Amino acid sequence: MIWVISGTQDGRELAGELRRVSGEDVVVTVVSNYGKLLAAEAVDEVLVGRLTQADMENLIRAKAIRCVVDASHPYAAIVSETARAAAAACKIDYLRYERPEVTLPAYEKLHHVGNEAEAAELAGRLGERIYLTTGSKTLRTFMNAPVLTGKEVWARVLPTVEVLTICEELGLTPKYIVAVQGPFSYEMNLAMFVDTAADVVVMKNSGLVGGTDTKLAAAMAAGLEIIVIDRPKPQTQGFKVLHSAAEVIRAWEEL
Repeated sequence: MIWVISGTQDGRELAGELRRVSGEDVVVTVVSNYGKLLAAEAVDEVLVGRLTQADMENLIRAKAIRCVVDASHPYAAIVSETARAAAAACKIDYLRYERPEVTLPAYEKLHHVGNEAEAAELAGRLGERIYLTTGSKTLRTFMNAPVLTGKEVWARVLPTVEVLTICEELGLTPKYIVAVQGPFSYEMNLAMFVDTAADVVVMKNSGLVGGTDTKLAAAMAAGLEIIVIDRPKPQTQGFKVLHSAAEVIRAWEEL
């Protein structure tokens, strides 16, 4: 059996292609019930939950997994580190798929930071109305940042009960919650940025699948300050980072 760690559109598509090409059963793990609903169309089994290394090792043994394909989000560094450790402990193969980054344009108001804490600090210095497109997992850092006290902080997040509960617990009122699933067109991004009168947009370089290209273009057209949280640098010792389904399938066939 092949185990695919997913939760993104390209991860789901990769799992389905692996199942088709390999003829093997494929199990996918995701972190939300919504992710399960989307992934269930492509594979044999979908499990929901955040897994520790011990959980991962138990899964590998219980399902007789012989290959882990890590297609988790490019910014989910801890998930990838844990999966690599679990695969090594169980002495099975590990493949890492990561969607390519978008080449960032030359733009005088584009700023790079290493993490969300740095992004929050810089956003507070650059503007009064901050538009976050970095997901619910980063919200706590922004909402608790002293430099953003008194600022207008808009959060674009998935419209699920779990995510909206997080927003409410962090003190975000409905006015500042943009609950809608992306990715978004250039026109829709631009309308959102203009409608909220944003000064600063904070984003990740999530690649074309994540809509980074249209988001960048719209933010530039609106003249906004853009803060890009750079991807965590992968620890690639002992394995390659693969950037397409074809590369993953070829690597799997060579195992």
